[in-house]
This record gives sequence, structure tokens and C-alpha cells, in this order.
Amino acid sequence: AKFPVIDIHSHTGPTAETIERLIGEMDAMGLRVLTNLSGGSDPQAVKQKVDFIRASQYPDRFRVFANVAWNGAGGPGWAEKAVADLEQSIRNGAIGLKIAKDLGMFARKADGSRLKVDDPVLKPIWDLCARLNIPVIIHTAEPQEFFSRLDNQNERWLELALFRDRRHYAPGEPTFEELVGERDRMYAANPKTRYIGAHFNWYGNDLARAARQPDLRPNQVLEVGAVLYDVGRQPRAAREFFIKYQ
Repeated sequence: AKFPVIDIHSHTGPTAETIERLIGEMDAMGLRVLTNLSGGSDPQAVKQKVDFIRASQYPDRFRVFANVAWNGAGGPGWAEKAVADLEQSIRNGAIGLKIAKDLGMFARKADGSRLKVDDPVLKPIWDLCARLNIPVIIHTAEPQEFFSRLDNQNERWLELALFRDRRHYAPGEPTFEELVGERDRMYAANPKTRYIGAHFNWYGNDLARAARQPDLRPNQVLEVGAVLYDVGRQPRAAREFFIKYQ
């Protein structure tokens, strides 16, 4: 990289066995800081990861985000425990919250129903992140084609044919528009919380739609991991987009 880079979206952290290899790879690429988004929902697990980094020879090269255990939301005491665990994880050294695609797609409320991204029971989490002024990077849904039928009109036909678990068009599954709609309403309802839309919010194939997000919501930025193949097919629009929103 021409300039030092922070990788905000990684799911690996240093261990005694991997730290020297990671540092060597990071130095070769010009990567200044690697952020592990898989810190865990247990504050003690987060503390162990952070303590290892701080005690290493490279305390300024790695960072950790915490997670939340979503299953059971809405049940007795769930919100209080989730908030307390996340707050303790931040005290233990995590610098943000990572939300994986299970929220909205797979996580279940205490009553067994699908936990929607904009469910009001999650409001205490967003309020805590606003109060602590920590970023929330959220991965909602998957590429839009994963929710479309597997036929000769689907440009990801080969990928979906090879990897059955990436297909999300079965009866009863939420649609792409349902998921991103829930997420975008959640953004709008929490203007004091800072959000990072992982994978360009899966709007890399529609830069006009992507642009409406930072235009409408100053509390939100986009992250480009795993979408540059979509963005790169629109070179002129992409150039204008990145100049405007740099």
C-alpha cells in the first residue's frame, strides 16, 4: 500500500503461534493495524485477546471488537445481560461492536421468531454504543444474487451451484429487501450511534443506492471488503463516488 492501512474487517487475531507470521505479512503489505472483529461476547474472552496483544512486542498493531449473543433476545434479563457484557468487554479493551449476518438471518428471539435487525428489543445495545461512542460494524444479509433463484439469469450461478449454503431463497427465509430494509430503518432510528456498513451494505452493485446512505445519515460510513468486483464494473461511477465520499 502507498499509505499505511488499517484493516477494519478481519476475523483473525494474533496468538503466540501466529503473531510473527502476521506481522511479517502485514509489513509486506503496508498494513499498519489489523482489527479482529471476532472478539467474542464473553468479556473474559475479549480480555484474554486484548491482554495478549498488550503484552506482546506489537501492542499498537492489533485491535479487537466485541460481539453480542443475539439468541434469546426479548427474554427475561436478556437486554440487561447483553448490555452489561458489552460494556465490560469495552472496559476490557475492545474498541467496537461487530454484528455478523446471523442477526436478521438466523438469530431467534426468546419466543422462537426471527430476530429482526430493527427489533425494538435491541435498542439498549444501540444506546450503549452511542453513550460509549464506539463504532458498530454490521454485516446484514449477503450479496443480492444469493437471494435470487438459481437459474441462468443469476450471475452467481456457479458459486451458488458449488456452495449450497449460500442460497437464501427457500420459502420462509427473509428476502434481501426485507433484511436491508430492517437495517436501514435501524440506522435511521439511531442517529447518535456510529455505524460502519460492512461489505458496502451489499450495495456495491448499485452505487446510487449506496450514495443515499451517507447522504442521508452522517452517522454512517461504508466498508469495501468483498465488494470491489461489483464496484469495479462501474469504473466511472466508482471514481466519482470515491472522490465525493473519500
